[in-house]
Amino acid sequence: MQERTVFNPKQLTSARISRGMTMKELAEKADLSRQMISNYESGKTVPKAESLLKILSVLRFPRSFFSAEIPELTTGATFFRSQSAATKKSRDMQKEKLKYLFNIYLQLSSYVNFPDVCLPDPLEKEIYEITEEDIINKAIELRKYWGLDLFSPIPNLIQLSEANGVVIAEANMSNSTLDAVSRWIVDRPFIMLTNNGESGVRRRFNVAHELGHILLHSSIESIHDYSAQDLKNVIEKQANLFASHLLLPSEAFSDSLLSTSMEYYLNLKKHWKVSIQAMIYKTYLLELINDDQRLYLNKKIAKNKWKKREPLDDEIPVEKPRLLEKVFVMIVENNVVPKSELRSAFRLPIDELAMIIGNVVSDTRDELVDKQPILRLIK
Repeated sequence: MQERTVFNPKQLTSARISRGMTMKELAEKADLSRQMISNYESGKTVPKAESLLKILSVLRFPRSFFSAEIPELTTGATFFRSQSAATKKSRDMQKEKLKYLFNIYLQLSSYVNFPDVCLPDPLEKEIYEITEEDIINKAIELRKYWGLDLFSPIPNLIQLSEANGVVIAEANMSNSTLDAVSRWIVDRPFIMLTNNGESGVRRRFNVAHELGHILLHSSIESIHDYSAQDLKNVIEKQANLFASHLLLPSEAFSDSLLSTSMEYYLNLKKHWKVSIQAMIYKTYLLELINDDQRLYLNKKIAKNKWKKREPLDDEIPVEKPRLLEKVFVMIVENNVVPKSELRSAFRLPIDELAMIIGNVVSDTRDELVDKQPILRLIK
C-alpha cells in the first residue's frame, strides 16, 4: 500500500503570505472557495490532488514544500527598515522570506563552516535609557572590531559584514515602504534586503541601520510591545543615529566638511558613499549648521527633486550579498552534493532561491520548466 504524503497546513499559509496573497485572492486565482483555503490552512481538511494542483499552479512552490517543516522564528524581535506606510502584508511577506533564508543557512552550514560572528556585545539597555553616547561608542566599537580606522569610508559594508558572520540576502519582493528586515536567530544575525532597486548609498545606509538594531536593541522581545510613535521616534531614530555614526565618524567627517554648499556635499558623497541628505543630517547633529541652514539645504534638495534620487546615485555601485552564493558554489564544485540535489533539499521555488542565494542556483532548463503548464488531473 502506498504511503500517503503528509500535508503541512502551516506551509500553505507560509507560501500564500510570502506571495503577498490573502486567502480570498488565492481562492479566486485557484478557482476554489475561500472556505476551502481556510480549512486547508487550519488543518481541518487535506486538499485533494486536484485542488492541490490548482494551488501549486498559483503559488508556484514545489510540492515538497507542503510536506516540509520549516520552524517558526519564535525568539527575539524582528526589525523592519520601513517607513510608516509599510503595511502588515509587506512585513509578513518579509518575515516568511526571512524564515526561508534561515532554513537555507541551516542546510548550507551542515556542509560548510560559515565565518564566525565577530561583533561587539549587543547593548543591554531599555530603549528609553539608550543615550547618543551609547550609540556613538557602539559604532566606534564595531569599527574597531572590524579593523577599521575612524578616519576612512567603509569600502564595502555588505562584504565586510558577511566576512564577520552576518548573513545577508535579498528578498524576492519589492516594496517602496520597506527596505530591510533584521533579526538575531539563535546565535547569528540575519539581514534581508528588499529588492527595491535602491541606490548604492541607500543600500549602505539600510545595512548600517540594521546593524544598529542588531547591536542596540537586543533587549526588545517584540516590536509589538511598543507604540508606533516609539518605533518611529525612538527605535528607528536610534538605528539611524548608529548608521550615521558608523558610516560618518564624527571627527573625520567634520575635518572633511570644508563647506556646506550643495556642490561640496556632492564631492563628499563620492568620498564617503553616503547620501547628501544623510550628510546634512550628520552636519546638523554635529551642530555645524543651525535649524535655518538645515531647512534651507533640505528645501534646495526638494526644489532639485533629489529626495528620492540624488546626483551620483547611478555611479556609486550597489553592494550585493555574495556569501551564500560562494558557499553554494563551494559545495557543488567540490562534489559534496550534486547541484540538483542541493536545490531540491531547500524545497523552495527557483525565483526565491535565485534571489536569496544568487543566479548560480539556476540553469538553462529552469526557464523552460517555469514556462511549462502544470499538469492537471483528467477525469
